[in-house]
Amino acid sequence: MAEEETPSSGSVFCSISHLLQLPEPADQKEVVLHILRAARVQPAAVMPVLMVTLRQDEVSTWQKVAVYHSLRAMLEHGLEVEPLQDFILVASKQLKASPEQGVPRELQVAASSTLATFARRHFNPIMRELQKQLKPFVPPDEFLLLTLGKMAANNVYGCVPFLGITLTTLQTTMRWMEDGRRRRALCLALEQICGAIRIYLRTWERSSHPRLSVQQFATYLLPLYACITRTWLPGSDPQVKLAILKVLGPMLSILLTQKEFQAQIHSDISLLMAQYESSVEAVHVTKICTRGQTQYPGQRGRENQAEITHNFLRLARSHPSELLGFFQVKLEESQEEVRVALLVLLSKIIGAQLPELWSRRQLCIKAIKVVLGDDSIRVRFAVLLVLSKLLEAGYLEKVEGWPLNYISLQLAISAHQLDHSRPSLLLGGLEEKAIQRASMEALQAAVASGRGTSQELWAKLLTYLMQPHFAGSAASLCRILKMLAEQRRRRALQDGLEAVNSPTPQELLARLLSLAVSPFEGPGRGVAVLLLLQVLRPQIYKDVAEQWWVEVPAMVHLLEGHSKYTLKQAAWEQRLLEFLKKSLQRNQEGGWNLALGHKLAKQMNNYPSSFTEKTFLYKALGTALSTAGDMAGVTLHLQELLLHADYTDEDQREGLCQCLAHCGEGQFPATLKALSRFEEEISEGEDSSDLHFSQGLPQPERGTVKSALLLLYSSAVTRAPQQQLLLHLAVDIMPKILHHCTTSSPEVAKGPLLILSFTRCVSEVCLSLQGGAEAAAIQQPHKRALVDHLMDIIRAEPLDALVSPVRQQAMVALRHLSKVPEALSYEENRELAELCLSCVFSLPPLELTDNASQALYTGAMASLAELVETLLEEKEEGGEAGSKWVQEIFQLLLYWLVSEQDWERARAMQLSARLLEEYHRRTTASPRISFGQYSHLVGALGPFTYDTLGTTRQAAGDCIRTLLSIQGVGTPQTPKGRREDWKLRRIQQDLQSECPREAHVASFRLAKIVSSTIPSQEIVTFLCSLLEQLGTVSAACDRAVLLWFEVMLREWGPDLRGKVCDLVAFICSSLQHSEDPAQHLSRARAMATLSKYHLKMVCASLLEQPLLQDRARKELWAALVTHTESCVPILRYLLRRLKAEGGTGEAGGGGNNQGLVLAAIQEVVVGLNDCEKLLPLLPELCYFLLCRLSRDPDAETPISAPLLERNEDIVTSHRLAVGVLQAVFNKALPEAARELDTGDAWHFLAEPCSFLRGVAQLARALGCSGHPLLDGLLLLLLPSLSPSSTTSRNLSLVFCAELTGHPLLHKPQMLHLLLQQLLSKSHDGDATMRLLAVRGLGTMAKCAPEEAKKQQKALLASLLDAAGEAASLDVANEGLRALSKVVGCLGGRQLGRVLQAVAHQACAHLQQADDALRGAAFELFGHLAQVAQEKHLRGFAKEVRDASAALLLHFRDPSPAVGEACCTAFVLCAPFLSLQDLTLDMDPASLMDMSGTQHSQLMGGVCRQLARTDPSLLKVLTAEVPKFMHCPWEGIQIAACQLAGILAENMEARQLRRLDLRPLLQDLHSLCGDHCTAAIEVTAKEAIDTIEQKWQVTGQQVRPRSLAGGYRRRPSLCGWFFC
Repeated sequence: MAEEETPSSGSVFCSISHLLQLPEPADQKEVVLHILRAARVQPAAVMPVLMVTLRQDEVSTWQKVAVYHSLRAMLEHGLEVEPLQDFILVASKQLKASPEQGVPRELQVAASSTLATFARRHFNPIMRELQKQLKPFVPPDEFLLLTLGKMAANNVYGCVPFLGITLTTLQTTMRWMEDGRRRRALCLALEQICGAIRIYLRTWERSSHPRLSVQQFATYLLPLYACITRTWLPGSDPQVKLAILKVLGPMLSILLTQKEFQAQIHSDISLLMAQYESSVEAVHVTKICTRGQTQYPGQRGRENQAEITHNFLRLARSHPSELLGFFQVKLEESQEEVRVALLVLLSKIIGAQLPELWSRRQLCIKAIKVVLGDDSIRVRFAVLLVLSKLLEAGYLEKVEGWPLNYISLQLAISAHQLDHSRPSLLLGGLEEKAIQRASMEALQAAVASGRGTSQELWAKLLTYLMQPHFAGSAASLCRILKMLAEQRRRRALQDGLEAVNSPTPQELLARLLSLAVSPFEGPGRGVAVLLLLQVLRPQIYKDVAEQWWVEVPAMVHLLEGHSKYTLKQAAWEQRLLEFLKKSLQRNQEGGWNLALGHKLAKQMNNYPSSFTEKTFLYKALGTALSTAGDMAGVTLHLQELLLHADYTDEDQREGLCQCLAHCGEGQFPATLKALSRFEEEISEGEDSSDLHFSQGLPQPERGTVKSALLLLYSSAVTRAPQQQLLLHLAVDIMPKILHHCTTSSPEVAKGPLLILSFTRCVSEVCLSLQGGAEAAAIQQPHKRALVDHLMDIIRAEPLDALVSPVRQQAMVALRHLSKVPEALSYEENRELAELCLSCVFSLPPLELTDNASQALYTGAMASLAELVETLLEEKEEGGEAGSKWVQEIFQLLLYWLVSEQDWERARAMQLSARLLEEYHRRTTASPRISFGQYSHLVGALGPFTYDTLGTTRQAAGDCIRTLLSIQGVGTPQTPKGRREDWKLRRIQQDLQSECPREAHVASFRLAKIVSSTIPSQEIVTFLCSLLEQLGTVSAACDRAVLLWFEVMLREWGPDLRGKVCDLVAFICSSLQHSEDPAQHLSRARAMATLSKYHLKMVCASLLEQPLLQDRARKELWAALVTHTESCVPILRYLLRRLKAEGGTGEAGGGGNNQGLVLAAIQEVVVGLNDCEKLLPLLPELCYFLLCRLSRDPDAETPISAPLLERNEDIVTSHRLAVGVLQAVFNKALPEAARELDTGDAWHFLAEPCSFLRGVAQLARALGCSGHPLLDGLLLLLLPSLSPSSTTSRNLSLVFCAELTGHPLLHKPQMLHLLLQQLLSKSHDGDATMRLLAVRGLGTMAKCAPEEAKKQQKALLASLLDAAGEAASLDVANEGLRALSKVVGCLGGRQLGRVLQAVAHQACAHLQQADDALRGAAFELFGHLAQVAQEKHLRGFAKEVRDASAALLLHFRDPSPAVGEACCTAFVLCAPFLSLQDLTLDMDPASLMDMSGTQHSQLMGGVCRQLARTDPSLLKVLTAEVPKFMHCPWEGIQIAACQLAGILAENMEARQLRRLDLRPLLQDLHSLCGDHCTAAIEVTAKEAIDTIEQKWQVTGQQVRPRSLAGGYRRRPSLCGWFFC
């Protein structure tokens, strides 16, 4: 293929120039096509030519227009136009050229269109150029505005970001736009911009820019809209107005979406309506007005609806044809909102009945027929409104035809929707109901206007009335039928009427009765039904409606005077039944009433079982059958009704019961016969006399039918005549009822359905029997069987849950049954009441149940109260009957009132309140009860006002308030009574409060009110009844008892002084008979409360209770101290009592009283919490106790048996006093008490023989403690040092002797007196007194050495005499220890002799068998060695030499203390034996080891030292050693044997030969016998061997055997040393 030659750029330029220079070409399209082909070949060569053409002024307009068209074509065919910016500048320059500049409009139009087209690809550069030209406050050019509008229409998403600034700038320029072209251009641009905005709002997801809301756009457009409508529209030329009207539509579609702008827009409709008068095209105005009403008709639009309607009425008057034509066009557009709005306007226009529309009524009918096929609910409703107005205005001549068909169709559609699609309908089908109402209004309008009187309409309306789904429109139907009936009656009188297919009179009456039973369901349904009956009376109900002309208006008047909130449904149903009964009683002959019964039964099928209408129809059916004269027909009808009933439906069972109840009123035999036949039918042909009930039915269904049969029997007797009931009761009714209940299977018998039916049956039968004189005289043989069965039912009910009303109904049946003849005995009534109380009160608390169980519980409580009231009723005879009735109430409820469970107490208290209120209500003649019973009851109820449950507190307050009212307090007949009643009511409210403080204050205020009503003679009864509640209920009630008790004590004050003893005796008695610790504590607190007001009398009364158990006594005295601030007064009183009983005398007074006082003091001291309170009384108390202990024990009287309970050892007041003293020290001086416990001081004090030793220990303990008690006690004891009483002097002497260092005793005369008495007592008296006196002398010598020096001679004599005491080792021991203290303070020339004498006395006890005495002797030796001076060396050294053997050997003493003392003494005495060098580095502890190795070494060292320094002492030791070989201590015996060998080993031969060793050897040989231990025997043999070897060395032959055989052993040392 040959290639085409590409033309050059020059040829292209010449070709295009040639085409453009042609004068007025015939076909401009050819030029554009030629340029387009050139641009495809060489686009770069074409564009400059075109731009040059556009810039040249001499170029003609058509050439420039052709260039613009060519550029648009190039762009549309995908060619690029370059340079773009040059083109934009040229085109924009031509856009803003004014007509004065000679730029034709055709060129500006072409430039504007081309720019808009170029903006599709190059939007931003073009928009920037246009925004430069669009300046604020400067009128824009016409074509600039048009170009902006085109660009917005062509590029929706690109122009959105610029709309804000564009519209804002335009707002500033509108005031300066005066010429019509700019205004029209702006309107056109705004129309296109609004269109672009609407597109953007629908498809904003396609935009790449951030989303803008409709509110933002509306905000930009609102100022423009305001200026256009209010500034431009009134004064502009028609072309501008037309442009404005065209732009308002798109603008309103945006502005009306904002509720805040709707009011302003609707206020401008009057301006738009004014345009009809300015020859502007009416179509545009109508469109805008229609849009203003139909689009977004918000609340503000509804407020302006009257104005809008007025404007449209003006349109209808001025342009009726145009308006109706416009309506028809808009209605054909099938827009629901528009259709509804236009139809509403049309209905109002037609309803105005304008003369201008009469000739155009067919246009109205034609317009409405357009939308007859629309299924929209709102459109259907609007069509019915228009149709109603057409009928009212007479635009339709009759309703028959298409109007009636349409109305019937709408009624049928609504009925179907409501019956089959109600769950899916909005708001429960309210819209469909509105359509029914509108349809009825249309029919009513047709009938009222006389355009609907045909037989067809009558039959159709009756058909509607009989259909159940038109029950909501029954009121309207009845009104329409009433009007039609009146018109038909007038026409019948003139022309007669043809027969139509209509319901029978009975069927219509049944339907109207079912509608009248709910008179306020629709707007005036009951009145409409009654008025329709009144109108139909002459034609249909001639036989039964004789009195309707009186009764119907009365019933209408009743309904008109009430509403559904004031007229009770039961009362209205009863009125309807009376109306029916009166009507039917006049027509009992024939089958009219029986036929009505059939129709009523048929009518019941139209309603569900739960509907009120169906229940009433059952009653109406029974009423109709009761008035029927055909007994056989009635029986048959009832039998059919019973056989075909659904007994599982509770509402249907109840309806049948109602039917039989009303039927039995006039046809009781027929009713019983129908029931009997029903039993025969369901017994499968068996003999009904055997009552094999329902054998062919499954078990659950059998029980259901059986329970229903019981209900039917119970209903049949409710309205039966008394004579007929008594005739059939015992034979035909009660046996069947009992048989059905007792012969049922266990599954059925335990089912609640059968039991509830049985209880209801019993109740109904009993109620039917009450009130008749004949029934009261007849005994009921089945009563006890019924009672037993009902009690079995109650017993079988579970106590852990309440799930059915069986309890309640059983108690209701028992209440009614108890009123029929053959009364039960008192015991039977009591048993019945207790059973019912238990079955209700034992249920779980309401907090653990749901709302349904709470309702059941409320009903059970109400039934229980009524039953108990009935069972406790008796004939009041005399003044004691009321008190007895009240007493029986609380005796019956006592067990539950003191229950541990809160809810059981609450229930019992609520029942008590109700029973008391009932008693008060029915007692009018003599309301008072006895004061004693009143006091007892109020005292028993008072504690419950502080119970943990608010319901219990409230009920207790109710009970007390009722009792006060019974006694005449708080009655509202007087001003004072009203004030008291107001106080009581306020207290009751506060008792319910959850705040403990408010409840406490309320209980306190109530106690004050009650205290003023108690007579003085009954105050003890009240308080005892109050105290009896302690510990019986709860801790909270115990606090209330104490609160009320204290209030009574405070209010009565001194008036109770004579009754304190009785109260104390009551508290003590109740305390002894209780084993509960909590009750003990509460009663003890009550005693403490009583003591706060009568302390002395309480203490005296307690002391006068000799038979009170020790445990109870202890608790009471401890409570008096613990819970009051009266411990010091109590102790003072007890001390006075102790004095009065002879507590300090020489001889004992009343032993029992003293013991009780001492026991009381002990418990008071033990019960003290704060020891500081005891300090002021300690000296006096201890003094009296010590004085009491110092008595002669032979003069004491044994304490009574109750005091033996605490401790079997404490049998006298002497021992009680010790216990008190011990308690005092344990409480006030615990450290001293522990020291005394260690020293067994209390045992010494308790024993008369050792009392003084206990006193000494007590004194020493007090002296060590430094307690202030010591000073006070000494002040009391010092005067007793020289009384006539011996025991008192001894007590004071011993006590003071232990405390001679005390400042109170450091007086010369006191020390002298004390020393003289001690010296005297050290020689006289018993051993204990001598011992204590000797100890006192030693203490005085230590603490008062100057006084001791003055009497040192007598002192030493007494002490030496005591130290040598052979009869009492304790005295000797104390003597040695006293000498140790005395020798340090002695002096004078005779000191040497004194030391020697003392040392000699100490040596006498070194081998004493008593450890303490032996240790004291060694200690004394050591002390003497310390105090001995050089001038006294000779005499003391002699005594040391004599004791040297003991000092050496007692290192091995069995007593560690003695061994330690011996070691110390040896070390101190070593200088006197010239052994000081040997003892310098000695460790005494190491010498006391069990092995004795170091001790042996010590003895060897001593012997070697003595052999060098003092051989004579070895001889002394040799002579003394045998004495220790026969001592009772094995260690010392072994040491003596070892020492004997050591002595022999360390002696010189010359010295050894001089000694007579035979005694020594004999003693050693005697230790080798069988009577000694192996260790002793071994040591003795070693010593013998040592001695024999030493003799052999010295050359002397000794024959031990011969010596042993020829020597007769001397008796060993004996006497008291080793006893």
